[in-house]
Amino acid sequence: MNKHKKLALALLPLLIFASCSLFRGKKTKEVVIDYAGQGYVQAEVRDYDLDGCRYMLYLDANRKLEPDYLPTEFQQDSVPVWIKYEVENRMSVCMAGETVKLLDIKKR
Repeated sequence: MNKHKKLALALLPLLIFASCSLFRGKKTKEVVIDYAGQGYVQAEVRDYDLDGCRYMLYLDANRKLEPDYLPTEFQQDSVPVWIKYEVENRMSVCMAGETVKLLDIKKR
C-alpha cells in the first residue's frame, strides 16, 4: 500500500502538467459583427435633461435624434451604440431633435 501511495504522489505532478498543457493552447475566438454593413449607424446616448426631454441619440455634434422609446439598459449618459431607426414625423414636447422610431439598438 505504501508503494502505491508513493507511485501516485510521483505521478500526480505529471498528470497536472499534462492536463494544463492541453488547455494552454486553446483560445476563444472573438466574434466580430459588421453592424455598419447591416445598416446600423453609430450614435451616442446622452442625457439631454431639458423640460420634456430626457435621452437623445447624437449622431454627431449637429444631429440629434429623439427616439420613441429607449430600453432601460441604455438610459445612461455617454453610452456608445449602434442603432437602426426610421424617421417619424410626430409631435414632440422636446422638439430638440428629429423624431425617430428606434428599430434596434446595440452597445458598441
